[in-house]
Amino acid sequence: MKKFVCGVDLGGTKINTGIMDVDGNILCNVKIPTEADKGPQHVINNIKISIIESLNKLNIDVSQIEGIGIGAPGPLNADRGVVECPPNLPGWIDIPLVDILKRDFDTEIKLNNDANAAALAEYLFGAGQGINNIVYMTVSTGIGGGAIIDGKLYNGANSNAAEIGHHTINFDGPRWCNCGNPGCLESYASGTSLVKFAKKHIESGRDTILKDKPSGELKAEDIFDAAKSGDKLALELIENEAFYLGIGIVNIMAFYNPEIIIIGGGLSSQWDVLYDKMMKTVDERALKPNRQICKVVKAKLGGNVGLIGAASLVL
Repeated sequence: MKKFVCGVDLGGTKINTGIMDVDGNILCNVKIPTEADKGPQHVINNIKISIIESLNKLNIDVSQIEGIGIGAPGPLNADRGVVECPPNLPGWIDIPLVDILKRDFDTEIKLNNDANAAALAEYLFGAGQGINNIVYMTVSTGIGGGAIIDGKLYNGANSNAAEIGHHTINFDGPRWCNCGNPGCLESYASGTSLVKFAKKHIESGRDTILKDKPSGELKAEDIFDAAKSGDKLALELIENEAFYLGIGIVNIMAFYNPEIIIIGGGLSSQWDVLYDKMMKTVDERALKPNRQICKVVKAKLGGNVGLIGAASLVL
């Protein structure tokens, strides 16, 4: 195997591309705006630019890398190399991304869901090393997931397995999620939903320091800050957030019976605030044998997990 692999973490707002060695070390990376509003061709050109700039930074060419891995928002089909209809990439309908990139880069190219790629990264190089049954859960703007089953990345029938953010926890809940269904986990436990619940209470007249923040500027971190200063509404919102995350974890334990659940994403930065609260719900509700065998831990790889995961698809 050659010494280098290239990873492309394609997000709705930025593209993070870099070169990694086979031990999981990022040797260089390039971040550029996705500019998704300019359409698929423009974004694909940005991907190509980011790959070329990454190669140039390390002073190597495409013949010296094992391949290029791409982690992209789903839905997509990994086997066909097609991005099907991601909500955060307007106009991307059945785009054969792998075939398009192969016209410019003569190397193996692998495509997979970004959360699946992150799960693979944590399995190979992060909190899941040496463990063969893993679920990775990212909690940020939305909620995504990926699963390693018996030491292999589990894609499902058409590459859309482990969409844990879209399993229903309240059949009569809010339709806040881009999937369009009411009451999915993402509508209750994501950073976006935390802010929406806060705004709903503010509009109803609740007394809170959060109302001093312009509505369009309110972020999840503001709610955590307010809770730390003793704001009653913020404390309630954090309690609910932890409860809903706990429900999600309970269901993951029932669905997959993993040895470890690894939680990453922006809200994992509030680990010390959320952990005990969400695990109280887990301990109360999870099937006992599933709970006994499963640890719940914070992800290790931080903000570059998507890039490491994308490159790991080639490994």
